[in-house]
Amino acid sequence: MSGELWSSSESGLRRAAAAVGDGAVVGFPTDTVFGIGCRAHRGNAIARLCKIKGRPPDQPLILMASTVNEVVEFAVWTPTARTLADRFWPGPLTLILAATELGDGLGGAGTVGVRIPAHPVALELLRLAGPLATTSANRHGEEPVLDAAAALQALPGLVGALADRFPPVLRPPSSILDLTRDQLVLIREGRLSARELGVPVPEQEPGIRRD
Repeated sequence: MSGELWSSSESGLRRAAAAVGDGAVVGFPTDTVFGIGCRAHRGNAIARLCKIKGRPPDQPLILMASTVNEVVEFAVWTPTARTLADRFWPGPLTLILAATELGDGLGGAGTVGVRIPAHPVALELLRLAGPLATTSANRHGEEPVLDAAAALQALPGLVGALADRFPPVLRPPSSILDLTRDQLVLIREGRLSARELGVPVPEQEPGIRRD
């Protein structure tokens, strides 16, 4: 374990946010899988995150933010997106939207996945550090880890990771809903089911991962 293990107290959160501001990659708990993230406005930090994870640069990252006002810097907001966000955010739903110029930096080839998580530690980090480019805390192709200590062990390039305030639990990933097509398409059925979202059950689509 090479990085620091921070408590999720105010001081720990401020240390994590300061590290993000310096361009570092940090681990943090979410309402789905344990995640890693970096400042979404900084291309060099995003490149560092992909290197730490061993992630191909053409695999898109997910933008996490604490407010819709931050999301719209990266994604083209639509009435459908607003309706879904009002119903399911904060929560385990990632919306794929057309990307703005800033959102293109997250690797989605003209689109970007965005969400506001429903986890107190993640939300406070996002409030302090600003929007994050995120992915699950694991080496590319491996299973996500459960907690901060495991993230530091699996990903030595992390500067630090925030401990959860709750016992580690294996949670499903976020559901991913594509709003860029003629009809809503559920790319991944995660914590929210197709029935809950009111869309058809997804078919497997190879090629694009947003974990």
